Amino acid sequence: YVLISDYLNEGFENPHIQQAKTYAQTFDIVKKTPKGFDVILLDLSLPDAEGESLITKVMSFCENIPVIILTGNNDLKFALKALNLGVTDYLIKNDISAVALFKSIVFSIERKEIGQQLHKSKKEYQDLYSLSPLPIFIYDVNTLKFLDVNKATEVHYGYTKQEFLEMTLV
Repeated sequence: YVLISDYLNEGFENPHIQQAKTYAQTFDIVKKTPKGFDVILLDLSLPDAEGESLITKVMSFCENIPVIILTGNNDLKFALKALNLGVTDYLIKNDISAVALFKSIVFSIERKEIGQQLHKSKKEYQDLYSLSPLPIFIYDVNTLKFLDVNKATEVHYGYTKQEFLEMTLV
């Protein structure tokens, strides 16, 4: 904790650092902090949770906060699994430096923001498609099978979405 705090103070001006020594404390601190956190640095070995189970629990309530794993576990397979569970970076404690930690935090925050923007854009596009008053359908150019139709297509042509998905354009 002392070393990581020193690194954070080297890279950031007046960082606000809170330490939780257990999963339960982590949950309480995050839930009771109205402004939230820019990032969570998570050790994979806490007294009340560890490993994949810990990651899953933390990700369930930190969906909008980048989570960076700090661990001594140098297992590449587990690191990839952690990334698939939603953590934004996986750092090996022996390899951490002030510069590496700074870059990881900045990049993790940026990746999380880009991901949120992408999710918002995707939702807006889906709404344009599904809520359009004009009939719109998506089909496979090779087989000409319908892949999706919006509600306006169902109303206009009188077929259900399921019926369309069983048909082709010809």
